[in-house]
Amino acid sequence: MAEDFVDMCAVCKQGVPRASMVYQKGKVFHTQCFADHGSSFPAPNHELNHLSARTRVELVQLKNLKARDELEKQAAKESAKEKRKKPKKKSKKRPAKKPKTQRRKKKAKVKSAKRRTKRR
Repeated sequence: MAEDFVDMCAVCKQGVPRASMVYQKGKVFHTQCFADHGSSFPAPNHELNHLSARTRVELVQLKNLKARDELEKQAAKESAKEKRKKPKKKSKKRPAKKPKTQRRKKKAKVKSAKRRTKRR
């Protein structure tokens, strides 16, 4: 490390070594850059900086929430598709029903048998 790097200059966006560093108004400058353009940088408003940082954090949280919500919706759709794809169990075939006329005959026989027993 030939030079002790500190930060990037606010004016020229180049690296600033510790030997030629000027720290003013919350920013790092080269000595020549500060002499030429230092007056064009306003003093920092700490309250505004705090609100700005908090807003950026909330924006990231909202983006994460949106991404998580979309992933949950995709997972729900995929699970619904998987449920539909499951093979259905084959139902057992029921024997064919006898025509109603045969059933009536049996009922008629039972009724006539009951009548016979009552008469005796």
